Amino acid sequence: MLGEEAPSDEVAAGQQRPVTAGPAVKVTLRLPPAQAALLAARARAADVAQGNYVAALLDGIPPAPLPSDYAAAVQALIVSTDRLAAISVDLNAFLRLLGHVPSAELERYRAGLRDLVDDVRKHLASAATLIAELRPARRPRP
Repeated sequence: MLGEEAPSDEVAAGQQRPVTAGPAVKVTLRLPPAQAALLAARARAADVAQGNYVAALLDGIPPAPLPSDYAAAVQALIVSTDRLAAISVDLNAFLRLLGHVPSAELERYRAGLRDLVDDVRKHLASAATLIAELRPARRPRP
């Protein structure tokens, strides 16, 4: 309608164009104040930069706003992971203590505890990665 080239059949069919990697370029948008405020609010709610928000819109995938309890959920995961790390330390200490008791009867408990310690370590590694990904990428505004 505006004299632009018609979109290709592929794009018209709703298929996405591949996003090319490379350095970002600065683009200036002129928007009415109400829409500029809305862009800022929605980008903030999704915890992404305004440019990333607009790029996602162009890709046809607008970022969803973070749930209202997002910060509380991340904090609860951090607290839970910290407690599990403390339990892991206690389990290791208990295993060392059991190692000083020469009894074949205790070996099955030692093996079970070693498996539990391994499972806790795997969980802590996964949780640490998840926490790092969930933390906001930008600093909170004062």
